[in-house]
Amino acid sequence: MRHSTKSDRIARLLAIILTLTFFCRCSAEKNPAGTNVIPAKTNPALNETAMFLAGKELPASSTLSAVTREQWYKNYRADITGAWAKFQKPNLARMADWWTAKKPRTDSKTVFYPFSGPDIMNALTLFPDGDLYILFGLEHPGRIPDATTMNDREKHAGLVGLRKSLGTILNVNFFRTIGMAEDLGNASFNSITGILFYFLSVNDYTIIDARRIAVDAQSSIADGIPSDDSYNWQNPAPGSRVPGIEITFRKGNGRVQKLQYFNLNIIDMALRTYSPHFMPYIESKGPFVTVIKSASYTMHNDRFTIIRGTILSKSNFIVEDDSGIPIRYLTADTWKVQYHGYFNLPVPLFNEPQLRQPDLKEAVKNNSTGDLPFSYGYNVVKSVLITAEKIKK
Repeated sequence: MRHSTKSDRIARLLAIILTLTFFCRCSAEKNPAGTNVIPAKTNPALNETAMFLAGKELPASSTLSAVTREQWYKNYRADITGAWAKFQKPNLARMADWWTAKKPRTDSKTVFYPFSGPDIMNALTLFPDGDLYILFGLEHPGRIPDATTMNDREKHAGLVGLRKSLGTILNVNFFRTIGMAEDLGNASFNSITGILFYFLSVNDYTIIDARRIAVDAQSSIADGIPSDDSYNWQNPAPGSRVPGIEITFRKGNGRVQKLQYFNLNIIDMALRTYSPHFMPYIESKGPFVTVIKSASYTMHNDRFTIIRGTILSKSNFIVEDDSGIPIRYLTADTWKVQYHGYFNLPVPLFNEPQLRQPDLKEAVKNNSTGDLPFSYGYNVVKSVLITAEKIKK
């Protein structure tokens, strides 16, 4: 038997290294979107900022740890954690437990949540395993908050603004669209991005990084630029870039996920005139699962046919309340529809004849699987949830 020499050992070591490199490269090639690859650069200041907003304990090494010992921050922490624990935390837990037996088996890794505003938490509760979550709303995403660069006065004022912006959704499971823009800022914690940071952290996600993005004229994701701050959905320039934010996050040592939030007006006229490149980007991500909640009954209106048509053509599964797509569009030859909960009439704010949906009332009455143990949508006490799975042909 020949004894191993030093050169033999070196050769074997090199062979092992090359083999590992090969497998790592193959794994990366199986994930062309990079969604399960940890970014080379992470920004711990952003995650610490999110923890700061959520009232979580910060590591002693954090530059924010000192301010968390101030009485005003202790008061904020007690208030924000108490408010979260009172309604949202148990509501989402009940939703997750109930959904375990109802959720679909789907290969779609993109979750589309139109008319969402910054409500990432309901999408993550229903579909926690997505690679990409796409949200949009009328509010600008604002700047990426970094509490480590702010003085104590700015931190205090920012938390006051954030708490005000969260006032409604911490007590009911929806944002007030009317007046929301007045509550939100562009440069402090009470922006769309600040609220997204809060929701991710309070739901135990770690923020890895965040960047400003935009959908450009080629219907592709481009880097955000300062001029995107001037975008005004009420008076945009034709063909404007659609500004947004992209956040990379993960839970524990789990896989890396991304969310994108965009600021635009989705009414047909605005899409055709000002943002014709946005829906092709959305369509390129299909087939996806779609979540609809508290959508102001916009898709009951024939001025929102583009977004409604895209959802119907590109979704393989839809979860919605009564404010989503009218059930007459969920035809029996294309969709397997199930009804859960209770429905009688819309809440008083939307109780108009054209929104009362007697067909939905009859369908729920005859086919509901039973009352929901959680709140979903505008009807907080007795909610309705509709699931529609596209029939494979």
